[in-house]
Amino acid sequence: MAPRRPRVEQRATAAPLIYGRNAVLEAARAGRVVKAYQAAGLGHDPRLDELKRLARIEVVDPQRLDELAHGVHQGVAAELKPRRDWGLKELLATDPSLLVALDGILDPQNLGAILRSAEVAGAQGAIIPEHRSAPLSPAAVKASSGASELLKIARVSGLPSAIVDVKRAGVWCVALDPRGELLPWDFDLTQRVCLVVGGEGEGVHRLVRERCDVRVRLPVSGHVASFNASAAAAALLYEVARQRSR
Repeated sequence: MAPRRPRVEQRATAAPLIYGRNAVLEAARAGRVVKAYQAAGLGHDPRLDELKRLARIEVVDPQRLDELAHGVHQGVAAELKPRRDWGLKELLATDPSLLVALDGILDPQNLGAILRSAEVAGAQGAIIPEHRSAPLSPAAVKASSGASELLKIARVSGLPSAIVDVKRAGVWCVALDPRGELLPWDFDLTQRVCLVVGGEGEGVHRLVRERCDVRVRLPVSGHVASFNASAAAAALLYEVARQRSR
């Protein structure tokens, strides 16, 4: 008789927790909130009224909320259902007109800020590599002001191969590069495009940059060499919105 294997105790995985009023409200609108926590004694806010209609809320002592959410939580936090995983092919099958691909964005604040700007500009999704990228952490979700709950986000094993798939789907890949040959307004951004944004310091990596269709640069007049990554992305996304509003 074969020896019995020792029983392995299964540990429950803690539900992901996000914080911030806009982030929690957008998650509730998306139906992802399992349970929300609200600090006692908050003043009136229409966002809190809507949250009460959408999710189950437990009112807790403010100190308890400080222990749950290690950040500027604005008196609200929430446990979430697992996020839907989008495959790249599945995302491309939705026929997106605007995507962002993030190459080496390691700061969660930058990650969240870029997702926020992308959603405001009308992007339908984002492509994020599994490695060399900040995680979609509570800090990133809060920095996105809830935009991360509205965008379709595809995680890919490698961005260079993902760029090839995006181009095959008929989407122009535009790298934001300080040494780019074009200014943003010299390229037709009303076409289906995927904006590729690199991290501060390295920027868009060489192989990714070489596989893009075109490189655009933002003009600078000061002594600092370049914009912050999220500021640069916002500027380029604004140009997309400007061209498409004409």
